[in-house]
Amino acid sequence: MKKNVVIFIFPEVEVLDFAGPYEVFSVANALSGHENFNVITAAESPGSVHACTGLKVVPDYTLENCPAPHVLIVPGGFGTRALLNKPALLEWFRVKARKAEVVMSVCTGAWVLAKAGLLEGLRITTHHDGLDVFA
Repeated sequence: MKKNVVIFIFPEVEVLDFAGPYEVFSVANALSGHENFNVITAAESPGSVHACTGLKVVPDYTLENCPAPHVLIVPGGFGTRALLNKPALLEWFRVKARKAEVVMSVCTGAWVLAKAGLLEGLRITTHHDGLDVFA
């Protein structure tokens, strides 16, 4: 059975933070004969998302219609700051993380997982400019 790799994207997401994992899982899938992963993007709402550099990305799904993630990835970027004040979004992460096999973040995406209460008791890190947020 293919595993759903869901990469959450949001306004002001760092391009490398979502494109890097997308590429890694997509290439791994191609090398396996396209049998291991469904690599998809999801956003809070339909329509294009503007990354931090202005790149427009059209997500495959919204959070409402997104397939259940086996692997859930939260990238970083300046836009993570706004996500910290969205209780419904944080609850979505909590609910989906319960059934996911792997929940991971890139850079300041860790802030979102921490705010959702998903990093309790774990050793974590993020970009050195963002460590004060964890304190």
